Amino acid sequence: MRARDPNDTLVGGTIHDDSLPTRDLDERALDEADGASGGALAIGEVLDGQFELTGVLGSGGMGTVYRARDLQLERDVAIKVIHADHLGEERTVQRFLDEARAMARVRHPNVVMIHAFGSRGGQPYLVMEYVPGENLAMWRLRHGPLRPADAVVVLDPLFSGVQAIHDAGTIHRDLKPGNVLVGPVQRVAVTDFGLARPASRGEQGGRSMVVGTPAYLAPEIARGEPLVPELATRIDIYALAVMAFELLTGKPPFPGPTLPALLQQHAFHEPPRPSEMCEGLPTAFDDPIVQALAKDPADRPPSVELLRGALLSALERSAESPSGLRILVVDDESTALVAVRQLLQMSFPGSEVITVAEPATAMTIAEREPPDVVITDLHMPNGGGAALTRSLRAHAPTREVPIVVVTAYGGASDWRELREIGADRFLVKPVDFDTMASVVRSLTGHRPA
Repeated sequence: MRARDPNDTLVGGTIHDDSLPTRDLDERALDEADGASGGALAIGEVLDGQFELTGVLGSGGMGTVYRARDLQLERDVAIKVIHADHLGEERTVQRFLDEARAMARVRHPNVVMIHAFGSRGGQPYLVMEYVPGENLAMWRLRHGPLRPADAVVVLDPLFSGVQAIHDAGTIHRDLKPGNVLVGPVQRVAVTDFGLARPASRGEQGGRSMVVGTPAYLAPEIARGEPLVPELATRIDIYALAVMAFELLTGKPPFPGPTLPALLQQHAFHEPPRPSEMCEGLPTAFDDPIVQALAKDPADRPPSVELLRGALLSALERSAESPSGLRILVVDDESTALVAVRQLLQMSFPGSEVITVAEPATAMTIAEREPPDVVITDLHMPNGGGAALTRSLRAHAPTREVPIVVVTAYGGASDWRELREIGADRFLVKPVDFDTMASVVRSLTGHRPA
């Protein structure tokens, strides 16, 4: 039996490794996953005549997540299936249905959406939107230490998603980097509702079952205390504070060399101040994080939104940057507009980010008060980004405004044409947020926060 990892999910003392990666596995890994999962579905199989399985995204103790193609709607989806050897466990099957219902209660761009729930020969499965990219744990390893502004770029949409979960009357109970997806244009989405439950549901008896991931476990859960309904959402707030601490400092608040030691630290030890763990980190972040890591849930912020506001305020107070920019973003996809706006607001604190879906509206706004930079999608109705670029260059007030054109597909010929009509930069989706922020800085002369 392998050693317990602090990033495994605990359910009443049982380990469930549900940190499912979101990248495709190679063929050997697929074979290993199929062999270990107990009745795994075959790649190429079509569920209910609609969902063709195309690969494995990850496999954990409870089930396997497949990438699939929705043949009717012609889109990629993710499908989670319980391992066949768990089908006789009534409690596990009920948990799976509860997970689907918890996802269905929430509709927010920073929460993975459920599309359907079905059964294949008595083996239940749920169909979710497919978010290409990686989980936050992998993303953090790839990016290394983050500047405060870049950390908040991730935390802001994450907090918005969790607030939406709470607004729907649900607590997640297993927030951790492995359950947060980072997709194109820095879209952040919460996933894996396997331990979610209604916030209003209390517990009977003097002690509660230890449920969650040890590295992100709230003190009251580590101590086995019964969950108080009016304070239930604060176990998620604690987990978010641990993630914020890690992103801002590069280290966990509690190192816990063993599982018992880690649980003891979360339950009883006071956390260090983030600025003490990371040289150069502004002290403005200390109080919001330490308060959210309070041992008594009543001492934590009562809502995710309040913690989010405190971190944004800390970023604004600590930013060593010139006055904010005026950035105009044009895209006919609402999800892309939300993601880019969040990215830019965090990368350039104090900036005004204006988002519009129509090139004509963008031109009217730009003529009235020229922005410092325009970021536009190339392929939109009514001429799209190319027509907007021509219009901006044809009018004196906007002739010198830097223009960045973004597209999901394009090549050297597109760039040559755009450069000839006046575009300054050409980016191909999915655009890494570091790249977009760097391009804006280079075009505007704006110093990093």
